[in-house]
Amino acid sequence: MHRGSFSGHIPDPHQITFHAERGGTFVHRIDPWVKAAALAWLVLLVTLARSTWLLLSAYALTIIVYRAAGLPLRELARWSTVPALFVLSLLLILVWGEPGRPLLGFGGLVLTDGGLLLALSLLFRALTTVTFTLTLLMTTRYSHLARMASILLPNPIDQVCLLSYRFLLTTTDMIGDLLVALRSRGGGLARGIATRSRLFAAIFGLSFIRAYDRAERVGRAMEARGYRGRLTPLEPIPRPGPVETFAVGIAFLGLFMAVLTGQPGFGGGAA
Repeated sequence: MHRGSFSGHIPDPHQITFHAERGGTFVHRIDPWVKAAALAWLVLLVTLARSTWLLLSAYALTIIVYRAAGLPLRELARWSTVPALFVLSLLLILVWGEPGRPLLGFGGLVLTDGGLLLALSLLFRALTTVTFTLTLLMTTRYSHLARMASILLPNPIDQVCLLSYRFLLTTTDMIGDLLVALRSRGGGLARGIATRSRLFAAIFGLSFIRAYDRAERVGRAMEARGYRGRLTPLEPIPRPGPVETFAVGIAFLGLFMAVLTGQPGFGGGAA
């Protein structure tokens, strides 16, 4: 049992690790390299596609895969609010004045159907990549992710990624303990920050200082046990079979051919 995330709208590393290590669906059993290639293919798809319906279909497909892995939809809805709000904050500037049929007007600002399609397309792009990234993390064991990181990323970037991900669990636990102590004394996060901003700034600053101090102690303990700047995962990672490799190659080839030949959904003027 873990202590839970300090915010319901931020992905909980404990829960992600739990689903990755304990899940037994067919999505969990898919080769890790295939899932990583599927993520790369999906990023290319949502980047190159111009059709809103194609982007909506890609998002629906990621939801189907996410649910097929037995992952919680309620948590996904909460975690999707952060990227959605980030996209919507950008759209407050971008959607006005787009070519198309006027829908709403506020003074000199005009919202057209082109601006609405732009908003939907950017939102689907963000949610699709975030959802499938979460699916990859929640259906792939940490040892396999660590092995892929050590192969794909140069040293010391791979070491930074591996250690920072694990230490993120400790940091979230410390902040979670802080908020539990706050609520147990009748306080509230929003009300407390509004009335005692300096005190809360000092508390959160102290939390990260303690986290940094703990990271330094962990680093010294690792050096005492023989760590010399290279943390090599020992567990082997499965290799994709010829059928999986052929399917991935066909998927990438089909995507590039669709872009080069200007198929519907990839043209500049597609809706």
